[in-house]
Amino acid sequence: MDSLIKQKTDLIAKCIVAKIQKQQQEISFGLYSGTFGYLLFLFYYSKYFGKKKIALLTEEYAEQLLDRLSSGIRQHSYCDGLSGVLYLLLFLRENHFIDMDVSDAQPLLDSYLVTMMRHDMGKGYFDFMHGALGVGLYFLKRGDTVEYIRELIDFLYETAEKNRTKQTFKWKSSMMKNESEHVPVYNLALSHGISSIIIFLSRVIKSGMTGDKITEMLTGAVNYVLLQQKDFSQYGFCFPSYLPIDKSGSILRSRLAWCYGDLDVGIALLQAGKALHNTVWQGTGMSVLLQSTKRLDLVENFVIDAEICHGSAGIAMIFRRIFLETKRSEFAEATRYWLNQTLNFSRFEDGPAGYKTFQFKEWKSTYSLLDGIAGIGLVMMSCLFDDKQKWDEMFLLS
Repeated sequence: MDSLIKQKTDLIAKCIVAKIQKQQQEISFGLYSGTFGYLLFLFYYSKYFGKKKIALLTEEYAEQLLDRLSSGIRQHSYCDGLSGVLYLLLFLRENHFIDMDVSDAQPLLDSYLVTMMRHDMGKGYFDFMHGALGVGLYFLKRGDTVEYIRELIDFLYETAEKNRTKQTFKWKSSMMKNESEHVPVYNLALSHGISSIIIFLSRVIKSGMTGDKITEMLTGAVNYVLLQQKDFSQYGFCFPSYLPIDKSGSILRSRLAWCYGDLDVGIALLQAGKALHNTVWQGTGMSVLLQSTKRLDLVENFVIDAEICHGSAGIAMIFRRIFLETKRSEFAEATRYWLNQTLNFSRFEDGPAGYKTFQFKEWKSTYSLLDGIAGIGLVMMSCLFDDKQKWDEMFLLS
């Protein structure tokens, strides 16, 4: 499999370089969805494969993107805006890929991000990928803006629905019902829901911040999620992706993916258990993840493409993260299985490196970190070179 992974990674690199050189699209500044995400793949590729020409091109491209940073970004979100880009730059400096900083523009950037975070909080919009929580994640990574983190914690505490009897905390969000309608739900997902709040609060504690609100919220959020657990032997999954506000309808099978489902909850429970030294939570999280290694049917688990977001590469990424932490053979085998599926999904003659992503009822050629070949290639390289997969912190896994 290693030779196939190397060939595919080389082809992905060629496709991304060609995309940059031909300038086939207007530069978009997102970490997950835009051209900044290419940098993460290219820096790792040039490091592992010793490609000096690629390294020079990547450095030049990074300078080009940074030069246009102040004038080009029109979004603040973690997925496709400034907070995700700045998080990436911190990571790249921390891991000695670049020696660039934006300190001269920092006051202006901070002012913009704080304004937008408060705007999202004013709307009750905590969403990790697109709302206040993603901005907070960047400030937490910075480590020198405790006041903004406290403000976000107060917002989460005030907007939570609290059940003092059951000692639970939960938050409403919305989900797209169709192309024109959103419905309110209690979303358990990592991408847009309560799992991301649990992971954020766990990181807050890990950073050294303490307080009754933080502990109470984290405990309450975990308690609420645990109340939703289903019998795996009966349902074939452990947790629904979301719960309707009115509790109507049947329980829908959750997918196996980075964005929604059991893998999210398992990761969140592990991180919360470590943060508060709760071995019961850790044990439950590990049990959920072990059960997930048995879910191999592509159709039953809604896996139809290779991307990180809801495809096979994201599943491989998560199982490999747990293997790195536990060294358990079940997770190594699951990683290999989903990595092999990722190779198999390269089947489109007109797709970059043979890949396409199914989005909005059609197959699309995508190059991005979250939905495209940059993310697929990054997962492949970590497996091929058996690294520590440090970059997965940007996907809330470590």
